[in-house]
Amino acid sequence: MTASEHTTDATGPVPTGTALRDALWTRIDERADEFLSWLVELAAQPSVSVTGEGVRECAALLTDILKRIGVDSETLETGGSPIVWAALGEHSAEDTPHLLIYGHYDVVPAGDPADWPFPPFEPTVHEGALWGRGVGDSKGQLLAHLCALAVWTDVTGAPPPLRLDLMLDGEDETGSLNTRRFIAEHPERFTADALYTSDASTLGLWQPALFLGVRGALYLEFTCEGSPQEWHSASYGGILPNPADRLTRALASLTDADGHILVDGFHDGIEPVPESVRTAAAALPDTFLPPAQDLGVRAYTTSDPVDAMFFSPRICVCGIEAGYTGEGLKMAVPTRATAKVDIALMPGQSPARTAQLIRRHLDDHGWDDITFTVLADCPPSSIPDTHPLVTTARAALGAVWGQEAAVIPSIGGGGVFGAFVEHAGLPCLLVPYGQPDLQEHSSQEHFSLEWFRNGIKTSAEVLRRLAEGEATGWTRRVPSKEAG
Repeated sequence: MTASEHTTDATGPVPTGTALRDALWTRIDERADEFLSWLVELAAQPSVSVTGEGVRECAALLTDILKRIGVDSETLETGGSPIVWAALGEHSAEDTPHLLIYGHYDVVPAGDPADWPFPPFEPTVHEGALWGRGVGDSKGQLLAHLCALAVWTDVTGAPPPLRLDLMLDGEDETGSLNTRRFIAEHPERFTADALYTSDASTLGLWQPALFLGVRGALYLEFTCEGSPQEWHSASYGGILPNPADRLTRALASLTDADGHILVDGFHDGIEPVPESVRTAAAALPDTFLPPAQDLGVRAYTTSDPVDAMFFSPRICVCGIEAGYTGEGLKMAVPTRATAKVDIALMPGQSPARTAQLIRRHLDDHGWDDITFTVLADCPPSSIPDTHPLVTTARAALGAVWGQEAAVIPSIGGGGVFGAFVEHAGLPCLLVPYGQPDLQEHSSQEHFSLEWFRNGIKTSAEVLRRLAEGEATGWTRRVPSKEAG
């Protein structure tokens, strides 16, 4: 028996090390057509969380796919879309690494079928990619993890010698509100050492990449009321309080001309950025952000948009509605004005505290009549670039792709990750398997078959490195008593 083999209960010796890696990758190549058929089957099942169409049927299909690979699962009710949950290796040794793999199976609506090159729920292979709603966001990326488990059992005769929890969420595209509540109410389920997920694309990079966190989000709807009826603006304009004028002035007071936020205390508590993370951001290729002209504008609002994107909180007015906006003119003082505002938050900031600071700012500056409602919020999440899961994923991506993975500090806020941090204390790593032109949420959504296969290989290599003790520095996490 060589150093790359050991005997198990399986028939014959089982490879280890790079021999195991090669065996797993070979088996992935051999089963590529079968795994593609699974993805076609999964993507053909609608699972539109905003309407509920097909969501429970898709959860049942995932349960069936898990059975095919020898994994028993349970369906957890949340008050909304169900969670499909599976736990492997529960009786492993205490020091065995414990990983939670998260994915979501719901999709956004397909929209008008006439806009699609192929029917959205009839997945079609075309020019090296699978086209259809949800193929890349995120059924294909979720399925990559399950396929990796399937080939592991093929090659070794048993599941990976790890503690693995699988959590498949059915309402990511609607904010995972019920899922977030489930996490808060059941912290005992979330005792893993770290969370690994694959979603989204590598943005502008045609190379492997990973995200160290998700920027927090606070989405507010502001309202300013005026007179209950319209009055002629030629007589009363500039005399009566104008909701449109008051609201726009109030919003303008939140930032200076360069976008720096002027709300007292807003930046308090923001965690310092490690120099290594700033260095990684500075090393991103120029293609990461296209020239401003390619986006239809003359210039970015800052000389360093990459730094501003990752390391500064930002306020974006997404929409304003007030007064008469129809054809022609109508001379009338508006009775009401509303605005929707998206606020990006950094690690160390809390959506609830941020809302309190904005309320105080409005009151202190004479806009106490302006109200706002929180439409959505999500605390930021981050994982240190030195965390063993990060170094393991970087090594796995490098081995699969033959090139170093880009380290991207964060991705746009929202979703469920903040809840894992807030209620379970879980460090979360996002490793996208989608190519830059994935075009999720559009009628051009398509998932590269090469990237799908490499995603499966990456998941298999992450599992191998964890199982064989190559995740240097991995320690079991003690769940925080404060979590939950």
